[in-house]
Amino acid sequence: MGLDYRGLIHQVDSMIRSSVLRSLSDLESSMEGIIELITESLNIEKPRVIATINNINECSRLDSGPCSGILGIYIASDSTILVNYKADLNTMLHLLSHHLQALENGKAKYIQVKEAEEIRLPWEIRPLEANAIIRAAYLAKSIPPKVFKIWNEEVRPMAREVDESVSKARALIGHLSRSMELIMDRRP
Repeated sequence: MGLDYRGLIHQVDSMIRSSVLRSLSDLESSMEGIIELITESLNIEKPRVIATINNINECSRLDSGPCSGILGIYIASDSTILVNYKADLNTMLHLLSHHLQALENGKAKYIQVKEAEEIRLPWEIRPLEANAIIRAAYLAKSIPPKVFKIWNEEVRPMAREVDESVSKARALIGHLSRSMELIMDRRP
């Protein structure tokens, strides 16, 4: 009796889409809602938010160290906050601070300064990064209390859901991989 590959492929694909990607999308929507609350209170343009499971690396070719294990990055060219699902509110405020820098100085100038800093300085002592740390602290003092409530009651539980979904998907893929190896080992 043969294995139903099409059915198995459909089941795995469906599980990843309905579990992992749905959980990640829900988390992303809540994070975007938080950013929207803050940007509305500041009367500024809202950046796009993309949540990812992948690791984020902001190191340049000339740098290494703490920049390789960060939980988010601001992409000025299209006003996007790319954030790992495990990020905390401080990371979100830090990335929003980069968005404020780009709005104040213009995207082209921000990108130019960022690239110049990447060439000359290690990540942890770049002026744009130091400025974003300070701004994030000021933002934390002035954001609506509702932001903290949403973060604690929505975002954190959703991050745990993503974690669980990813664990289940990895376990399933691992099991399938081992099963395929056994099939291959049994072939004459």
